Amino acid sequence: MILQKQFEQTPKEMKVYEYIVDYTQKHGFAPTYEEIREEFDYKAISSVQQFVQQLVKKGLLKAQVGSNKKRTLTPTNYEESEMVSIPLEGKVAAGRLTEAVQNREYVDIPRGLITANTDYFALRVKGDSMIEDCIMDGDLVIIKRQHTAQNGQTVVALVGDEATIKRFYKKKENIELHPANPNYEVIRVAGGSDFKILGVLASLIRRME
Repeated sequence: MILQKQFEQTPKEMKVYEYIVDYTQKHGFAPTYEEIREEFDYKAISSVQQFVQQLVKKGLLKAQVGSNKKRTLTPTNYEESEMVSIPLEGKVAAGRLTEAVQNREYVDIPRGLITANTDYFALRVKGDSMIEDCIMDGDLVIIKRQHTAQNGQTVVALVGDEATIKRFYKKKENIELHPANPNYEVIRVAGGSDFKILGVLASLIRRME
């Protein structure tokens, strides 16, 4: 298992993280800072160091922060974390709206992903409409249960009886749910429609085979 704290990540940070994970799995060791710089065509090593520092701070990497030594980056392993159980409440569409699937199972996640005395649940992602935000088909998303959101946050929402995960934007005339994939259209929810926010994305877990 590989852990991703999506709620704290920018798309650029996640692309760097994905590259480090993929490289490590392929070669058995992490890329050097110089290899990362070349992969993303950054002009200076300092740009790589900045991304690495942020990923270390957010718990995704272990590294000698600020160092340019070789092979010092290690993705944080899911199995290394202390675990806690939260409800697994079904699937959610990262694509076109689909009927919400409701279960009442439980899934173990790292305790560090959640805040004490706060309500969370998990959903399995189906579809690829959020792929540019590194939310992929099959990912397990950890959702902080709440009924409000700020513009730009990624939410799980019900439109009628159908659920989706999208970026939330409240406009004057309606609510817009934005995908992170140009192949999908914005979902516009007119005022007065049956609409409800179920929660805000807190993090995600991806199984790396």
